[in-house]
Amino acid sequence: MKTKICLLALAGVTAAVTLIPRQAEAQPPAAKTPPVESPVGLECVVSVEIQAWMDRPLLQPAQQSGFFPDYTLRGKIVELGPEGVVLKDGNFENWISRDKVLSIRVTRN
Repeated sequence: MKTKICLLALAGVTAAVTLIPRQAEAQPPAAKTPPVESPVGLECVVSVEIQAWMDRPLLQPAQQSGFFPDYTLRGKIVELGPEGVVLKDGNFENWISRDKVLSIRVTRN
């Protein structure tokens, strides 16, 4: 009889221990990443989809010197919004739809 009571008590304690929620173990705080600064006003290179490149009218004069990869536009970011990116290159402004942009590479000095 005592063994039955001991076994029932042990089963009750085991059930209670497994069913009681445990307090979460303390974890070290995550390292804070610095906020990303807006690239407006900085020089950049924007890579665009090949089809978008083929469809755009030729608005810029030919490059005079230096190597520029295909399907990229260079300039200073005038505006960066949910609709698109505006780059200023000399007297020209390139308006690029946001869904055609593959990447933006910004130069920070």
